[in-house]
Amino acid sequence: MLPRQETLLINMNIPKRHHWWPQLNSGSWCNAEGKINVLNRDGTMFLGQPQGLGVVGHLYSKELENGGKDTGIETWFAHEVDGPFSEVLKKLSDESSIKRQPFRGDPKKAIVVKQVGYRAPKHFEYIQLSPADREKIAKYVAALLVRNPNYLSKLERFHMLSSSPKNSALDNMKYLYEIYLDRIMRADLILIRRDAENEFLFSDGGIVAREPWLSNGGIPFDIHYPMTPDLALQVLPALRQEFPHMIPVCRAANQGVSTHNRIILQHANRQVFGRGPIPIGFVMKNWGRAAPQHIGFRYVNGELETKVDWSRHFH
Repeated sequence: MLPRQETLLINMNIPKRHHWWPQLNSGSWCNAEGKINVLNRDGTMFLGQPQGLGVVGHLYSKELENGGKDTGIETWFAHEVDGPFSEVLKKLSDESSIKRQPFRGDPKKAIVVKQVGYRAPKHFEYIQLSPADREKIAKYVAALLVRNPNYLSKLERFHMLSSSPKNSALDNMKYLYEIYLDRIMRADLILIRRDAENEFLFSDGGIVAREPWLSNGGIPFDIHYPMTPDLALQVLPALRQEFPHMIPVCRAANQGVSTHNRIILQHANRQVFGRGPIPIGFVMKNWGRAAPQHIGFRYVNGELETKVDWSRHFH
């Protein structure tokens, strides 16, 4: 066991504030003054800063027998996940990264695309992804899923009978991270750019994978992740990866952005974050309310088929 003085010295030098919403990400929600609009569940609002939002003291610290803290997980997140992702985020945010090919779609399907809130251009837009780019994205998204305080709380409850529920939960978190990482690496990614006045919102509920993990031809899960107020990522694991070396780009109108915001609001707990003024009426109406799952996915004869259920559209 370390002497008390050495233990205190170690505890003074370890990172104590652990961001489940990394500042490289939350910083994108800063306005011109460097502040983020925050709406509380009771309807009150304030302006916050990235360093003070999405943070919990020693969230990923393991308890040591000598009374100290093992912050190896937080250090690993910072160096192996968050840091590498920053360059990819810049690439995805850069309009000049987008390539275009002529595309002639079905006019009837183009009408449906517009009805659900997306633009229907006459060209196919995409960003090329290297294997390294894809891996960095997959690591970051998988980490966001499992590092949220709500997710960790569920794991702690699952391990309540262990000698150290938190340590067991953190071990399990890394195991589940690897499972998500594997699925996301084999998924198709879709980048959604807002072409609208509405901006993407984020919340303390983080990102959520729609489960259960279906098999036998089903979609295991899909993920909606607002990267910035202007960009969102959709993860669609499929039986066959259609776009292994690129990420298609879709442009969302106001209705499309609002639909994705409802996914975030469904899982919000105490706070919702925005860069511009937060639409209080829309947010309070949809806070905790189930988002419409009006687009269904299934495989028919080995081909992915999507279908809009208008009875569930915006209800």
